[in-house]
Amino acid sequence: MVRATSGEILCGASVDEVRTWARGMVAPGAAVIVDVETTDLDGAVIEVAVIDASSGDVLLDTLVDPGPVRIAPEAAAVHGISAVDLLYAPPWCDVAWRMCAAVSGRVILAYNADFDHGRIAAACHRANVVCDMTDRARWQCVMAARSVAAGTRLRLAGGHRALSDAHATRSVLLGLAEGRAAA
Repeated sequence: MVRATSGEILCGASVDEVRTWARGMVAPGAAVIVDVETTDLDGAVIEVAVIDASSGDVLLDTLVDPGPVRIAPEAAAVHGISAVDLLYAPPWCDVAWRMCAAVSGRVILAYNADFDHGRIAAACHRANVVCDMTDRARWQCVMAARSVAAGTRLRLAGGHRALSDAHATRSVLLGLAEGRAAA
């Protein structure tokens, strides 16, 4: 069975295997799609969205208070989230439990799974939250699968907000399931 991890799917997977994998991921109850926005590339999570991979239903969409971590101007220029936007946002320790419930029992997909997993794992570590969503084995990478199908890496056209990027990732996944490599 092919797994879409950044290292594994790139090792000999065929376009047909990617299509089969994607079809499995869009089966009801199989997977969720996660996206985060952060204070900078190595920074704290400030927005997270989780959607059902099959239906596109929103399971979680919230801003997150990063505590004392400041938003880098370069990051704010990309996603448009400011410190003012986060004034009444819940802290990660509150959001994490909602996210754990939303991803429970499913494969966790992200366009760039290494990045999103890394930021979520770091946020959980900082907040002393223990949850199996930090287990890297639960995560799979849509970008890696798309790269195999298209023969090259393609950027995600989502808008750089967590919910819009999660929906854009789902569109890519649906395209892969239909056999459209550059979806």
